[in-house]
Amino acid sequence: MAARGLVVAALVSVAAAAVCAAPPARVEALADGDWSRLHAAVAAPAVVVFTTTDCAHCPAAIARLGAAVRQRGAGARLWVVVMDVPPGQDDAALLADAHHAPADRLFAFAGEPARLRHQVNPAWRGVTPYVAWLAPAQAPRFVTGAPPEAEVRAWAAGR
Repeated sequence: MAARGLVVAALVSVAAAAVCAAPPARVEALADGDWSRLHAAVAAPAVVVFTTTDCAHCPAAIARLGAAVRQRGAGARLWVVVMDVPPGQDDAALLADAHHAPADRLFAFAGEPARLRHQVNPAWRGVTPYVAWLAPAQAPRFVTGAPPEAEVRAWAAGR
C-alpha cells in the first residue's frame, strides 16, 4: 500500500512538472550581437546555462536551475544555449534531449564559438556549464561550473 502511494506521488510530481513548463518548441540562433540584445530586453529574472552536448555536469545544473525557476515563479525564465551544434544542424535531436526540457528557450551558437563567448563575457574561457544570472537593468552575474546550492536557493527565493 505504501509503495502504491509513492508511485502515485511520483506520477503526480511528474505531471505537475510537465504542466509547469512546456519544453522549447524550436532552436533559436544566438549570433553576433544577440547576447547584448537579449540581456537588454530582459523583463524578468532569467538564468542562462551555456552547455555543450558532451558536458557531463550540465544536465544536473539545468535540472536544478529549472526547479529554481519554477520555485521563483513571477515570470522567471531558464534559457539554455548549446555551443557545439549550430542551429539547423540537428535541431530535432536538441529539442528531443530531455536535458533541455526545463528550458523556456533553447538557443544554439550561430557563428564562431570563441567570438560569441567573448561577447557574453570576455573573461569566460569556454568551461561548461557556464551560468549567467540576468535581471532587468542589472549587469549579469556569471558562475563557471554548476552554481553553489546556496546561490541557487537564494535566487529562487528572490534574493
